[in-house]
Amino acid sequence: MTKQKITLADFAKSPALKAHSLRSKAVARALDEQAESLPYSKVFTSFEFEDFLTQLTPKRFELLRIASKGRHSIADLAIASHRNPSAVSRDVSKLSELGLVKVESVSNEGHGRKKVVMPVASTISINASIAAA
Repeated sequence: MTKQKITLADFAKSPALKAHSLRSKAVARALDEQAESLPYSKVFTSFEFEDFLTQLTPKRFELLRIASKGRHSIADLAIASHRNPSAVSRDVSKLSELGLVKVESVSNEGHGRKKVVMPVASTISINASIAAA
């Protein structure tokens, strides 16, 4: 089995590789400059940990985990999570409001439109710290 190598010429030819390279350079510059925030990342802050937990319930976290694997309809998420579609729709709306997923309305051939849920990031990191009183 031979390994395929990516060359600099590949970056010039491929719009996807070129865009990835530009994003990577922007992140590297921000790290070098010790910027307060990194480009292409979102930071959510909760002043009270209890408030955060009320927003990201275990059922919403499960939906977020399933949705992080690609594009899914509300019906697909309901089936995968063994939940009622209307409850899943409400939770997806909250996750979208929090900026954790994107929801897009797409054509559903012969059946009108359907909502498709997409991840906003390939990785979501949740950190908590307890400040000394």
